[in-house]
Amino acid sequence: MTTILLLANVIVFVLMTFSGGSENTANLIRFGAMAKPLFYEGGWWRAITASFIHIGLFHILFNMYFLYSIGPVFERLYGPYKFLVIYILAGAMGNLFTYAFGKVNAVSAGASTSLYGIFGLAIGLMINYKDDAILSSFGASFMSIIVINVIYSLISPNVGIMGHLGGFLGGILLAGVFPVTNRSLPTMTIVISAFAFILLSFLFVRIGNNSLMV
Repeated sequence: MTTILLLANVIVFVLMTFSGGSENTANLIRFGAMAKPLFYEGGWWRAITASFIHIGLFHILFNMYFLYSIGPVFERLYGPYKFLVIYILAGAMGNLFTYAFGKVNAVSAGASTSLYGIFGLAIGLMINYKDDAILSSFGASFMSIIVINVIYSLISPNVGIMGHLGGFLGGILLAGVFPVTNRSLPTMTIVISAFAFILLSFLFVRIGNNSLMV
């Protein structure tokens, strides 16, 4: 599944490059980047498609390197189909967070919303499997990587920190919804985590809508 996601991102980037450019705002919007006014007008799919669009060569190279590095590890933990669902949902929450708190006229895109979701998944492993020494220590091993990436997001002016924070939050919550393969989660944990994910998603949409009606 990681390979399929890599190919999907690369194919979209190639198509964009040869049909107007990956840094052309109009082309980004045409391919489904997150643009608050268009989402407000009914383009809800942008919460998903924006995670498969990249702005410039460095952007896709950086994100695909991280997906190639950490994707297979988490895919083995969760299985290909749960991994795909987590990847897409975490990316969607990252884009909804951007819709809620991002700049009105900004255009955002990138797989980093989903990748930060995977980082959040690592933290979720620490929280939900604290009695499992192997899984909890595995999750803890990502702490330094997460801190470095958060600092980078904060100091880099061109990085969409809102999408990163939202994706990260989504990953933490989804770790409580989807159990690791051959492991189980308490039913109450699954219910509360799923409810929190859905509730926050609607809340972010409401906040985003209100910011455009002011």
